[in-house]
Amino acid sequence: MEYVLVCCRTLIGVVFVVSAAGKMRSRDAYASFRAAAGELAPRVPVVPAALVPPAVVAGELAVAVLLAVPGAAGAGFATALVLLSVFTAAIAMAVRSRRRVACNCFGTSSAPVGPAQLVRNGVLLTAGLIGMVLTVTVTNPAPEGAGFVTAAVAGLAGAGLVLLTEDIAELFRPLV
Repeated sequence: MEYVLVCCRTLIGVVFVVSAAGKMRSRDAYASFRAAAGELAPRVPVVPAALVPPAVVAGELAVAVLLAVPGAAGAGFATALVLLSVFTAAIAMAVRSRRRVACNCFGTSSAPVGPAQLVRNGVLLTAGLIGMVLTVTVTNPAPEGAGFVTAAVAGLAGAGLVLLTEDIAELFRPLV
């Protein structure tokens, strides 16, 4: 099970690093994320709404750092689960109300949120829950050798698929 924990730590950590980096890569990317955050959560009061984008980026970076430190992985998974729950709720409300809002989860994007982002977040929530449970139950949280490398590569592959969710979903949309 320690290999599953390594896989979950890598998957969640990489996704959160790429997410934060995508938002911070340029002024335009950050401005685009700020606008999307305001559209995804339109009922947040104005003053706290200005704090949401920097808090999200700081939270994403904190998740990555905490998951990189074996003794802090539980806190990293807990933080990831809180952030993912809020993200998922905001996306679900936008989808339910049929608002066409871009996610900008990993930087700039023109694709509106939809079921693909909900499935993606469900996968991440599942990985986070599994990781959280394993941080408590696994006795050797830092395995060595080929198993560790294999688990980390599996986590990277999973992160790659998660990061390409919009592109993968586009393959299944009608050509109309």
